[in-house]
Amino acid sequence: MAPQTRIKAWFCAGALTVSVMTQTPSAQGQEATVAGVADIMSGIEGGGSGYAKGVRRARTSLRFGAEGWIDESPNNLLGLAALIEIEPRASIGADLRYIRLVGDSFAFHAGAIGIIAPKHMIGATFGAAYRLTLGEHAVLNFGPTGQFYFLGADLPEDAVIWQAMFQAGARGTF
Repeated sequence: MAPQTRIKAWFCAGALTVSVMTQTPSAQGQEATVAGVADIMSGIEGGGSGYAKGVRRARTSLRFGAEGWIDESPNNLLGLAALIEIEPRASIGADLRYIRLVGDSFAFHAGAIGIIAPKHMIGATFGAAYRLTLGEHAVLNFGPTGQFYFLGADLPEDAVIWQAMFQAGARGTF
């Protein structure tokens, strides 16, 4: 092949490549969205022995954190929050939740929960919530949450502490 023919062939191949690249849409990355979370919850608890025997009012807790999701899957959220138990005695902890939105008004969650100070307890959390949308960026939620603590230094021996809580709070999208 003559040098001029090779140059023409490379030129045509280059022009075709540029043409194809400019005509096809570029791939878009997944976009993440984050919402701030603030909740308050209280209820009843039981399942202990000795000093913790019987059913009693559960500790009132505040929950502050964030929930995130990607635009390709807006009904599947991951939440991480700090827990502050404010009475009858103070303690701190955290929870990690998978949240599934069902329709426009309902959400279900399941995850892990832990109290880390002054003593520690580790367990599971699950629940449901009715979600009331207040506009494009704000949501109020109300619903029951169950928590089971099965490991930790703050548990009575051979006991699982259960809590049936009512949770109310707000979410704001950034």
